Amino acid sequence: MTTTPTTRDVPQAPVTVRRWSGWRTVLVIFGSLFILLGGSALIGGGAGLWLHQQQDNDGYFTAGPERFTTDTSALSVPSLDVDVAGPDVFSAEDLLGRVRIRMESTNAGSPLFIGIGRADDVAKYLNGVGHDELTDIDASPFKATYTSRPGGEPASNPAEQSFWVASDTGTGPRTLTWDVADGNWTVLIMNADGSSGIDANISAAAELPVILPVAIVALVAGGVLTLIGIAIIVVTVATRTNSTKNTTPQPNQPAVA
Repeated sequence: MTTTPTTRDVPQAPVTVRRWSGWRTVLVIFGSLFILLGGSALIGGGAGLWLHQQQDNDGYFTAGPERFTTDTSALSVPSLDVDVAGPDVFSAEDLLGRVRIRMESTNAGSPLFIGIGRADDVAKYLNGVGHDELTDIDASPFKATYTSRPGGEPASNPAEQSFWVASDTGTGPRTLTWDVADGNWTVLIMNADGSSGIDANISAAAELPVILPVAIVALVAGGVLTLIGIAIIVVTVATRTNSTKNTTPQPNQPAVA
């Protein structure tokens, strides 16, 4: 018996298609930006925590000691312009804390003086006094650059001056600690008797109490931004609209009985 091919429709289940619109692309871009910003904040916060751990036991970040020498009567760090103005909720101690300078003469038993005062007052004291002004420091390898000012020895010892806001003098290790304040300041290092020729090992340190709270804020903000970005992308992908596509063959499509 011969079977003759016939034509008939073969029904098939509709196919579900998820559509992707232009605004969803925009949302994914925004989500990616949130993740990028959040990741950057997390990296910055982590770096801040690492830096916070580099403080010494007294809470200072320290550079040195390094050797400083001059054949003149004084070594100065002039015109330290400090401006700690900020929101009323912050004080200078909140942002910068204190500065600490430690020094010791390489000549055992030779007394040194270190002081910090208003730049104008120190400049008047140094008028006509031979001294070197520290203008630049290269860290690696260490190199100090000075500007020399000609002159002789001072008429009076530095410790006798009344304009110092912080000072220390004597033999052995000396330490100057200064609460940072607004103004234009000069640090001065001399032999206690004002004589020429200074050779000392000096280190400088500062408190930076602002680092820890800034690091914590950056970590929290970074975490929030990252979570928001992930949520935007997940919701955008998961809520794509569904549509159905009919795949039933057209009439007269050959089929085998």
